Amino acid sequence: MFNLFRRSSFNFLLANVHHYETYTSVLKNGVRVAVEETISPLVCLSLFIQTGSRFETAENNGISHFIEHMAFKGFVSMKKKQLEECLQSMGGHITARTTREYQLFSAIAPARYSAQLVYIMSLIITNIEFAHCDIQEVKKDIIMQLKDREACPKHITFDYLHQAAFQETPLAYNVIAPLKNLENFDENEACSFLKQRYHPENIVLAASGGVVHLDIMSEAQKRLSHVAMEPIPSGAYEACRYTGSSLVLRDDSMPFAHVAVAVEVGGYEDPDFWPLFAASCILGVWERSQGGGDTHGFMLSRAAASGLCESYEPFYIAYRDIGLWGVYYIAERNDLDGLLHNVQHQWMTFCTSVTDVEVQRGINYAKRKLAQELEGCVRSCHDLGLQILYNCARASLTDKNREMSHVNVDTIKRIGQKYIYDKCPVVSAVGPTECLTDYSRIRSEMFWLRY
Repeated sequence: MFNLFRRSSFNFLLANVHHYETYTSVLKNGVRVAVEETISPLVCLSLFIQTGSRFETAENNGISHFIEHMAFKGFVSMKKKQLEECLQSMGGHITARTTREYQLFSAIAPARYSAQLVYIMSLIITNIEFAHCDIQEVKKDIIMQLKDREACPKHITFDYLHQAAFQETPLAYNVIAPLKNLENFDENEACSFLKQRYHPENIVLAASGGVVHLDIMSEAQKRLSHVAMEPIPSGAYEACRYTGSSLVLRDDSMPFAHVAVAVEVGGYEDPDFWPLFAASCILGVWERSQGGGDTHGFMLSRAAASGLCESYEPFYIAYRDIGLWGVYYIAERNDLDGLLHNVQHQWMTFCTSVTDVEVQRGINYAKRKLAQELEGCVRSCHDLGLQILYNCARASLTDKNREMSHVNVDTIKRIGQKYIYDKCPVVSAVGPTECLTDYSRIRSEMFWLRY
């Protein structure tokens, strides 16, 4: 009765989700504008630029992240103090993030200030001031950020995972610049990269909240239609080769080891994106603070709760044309092989004998995650901009749930056979890794002789 109540309540919530109208337009120079009109007193405006370490070279690696920091130092027509006073008067807030494949500037404020936010976003593209004193200050900030990142085992583990998986390709580069590159960054280097990558066809302006599409479109037309940069050179979007391998940093002074194991899968543009997302959710998630692990619905969670690890979480890192799909976990030095064995056993189950109950549980979990991604104007705006950047169209929550409903046992088995079974994994680890299973043995457990 309790399960039936939960299921009926979940279906009721999905059936009563507001389906807000989404409008998309393209300016004459190629800038894409997407607006979701919702009932909200706030507006979130996000500027997506297709740039990041994947589009950099070994010599200028980190320049996108450097430009992100410089944007907060003010513009030629609006100094830093004026920018801060403008945001404070609106009650607004701006954040930024740079990944390997895109850069995001996001602003939130009361809806009546949407025009001012569009203006500020346009200055990021056209009007950044590269004053010498600001450049030196930003370099110091990035060095501090680099030190903080190096102190985070999870970040190091995933950086190593990319370096092992995408050896000698741009996806292996870190987002933050190495010190030797950072020292050489100046106005000329930044302006040159701005002209090369911050091209109108690489820009998406997304808005969600209590705004009108025509108002945002009119303001974008006024502020962004004149943007004209150098055309993208041919071959700028290189395919990145995957290599099954391992990269391990042993540090016995750490209390726990951080391990990530993954396989190569398709990216955002792959038809298997949604089945892969569902398959990741079938693995569940667990950490020691959770109760009732022994009776957990997910098989891997029950194994983890027996004392094999401190926590684990599946991940699906999707880029445009490629992705990494796997599990990240934290465990004591003597328990590293235990959870890894269970992870690979679950993967083999995907390929051979996954059950309908497991698949349905994972699909329900996936639907919940998808619904949470659209909670509030900020999350919804980020989802809107990312979909327009990669797919040039917006899939509604109903469309996503429909894709999830098409996933079944045969789909998961097909995904397992295509991407997991007898494929070379990539492994990265940081910490006391003496007892971590050797790579050759990990590779041998990617298939079953009895199957």
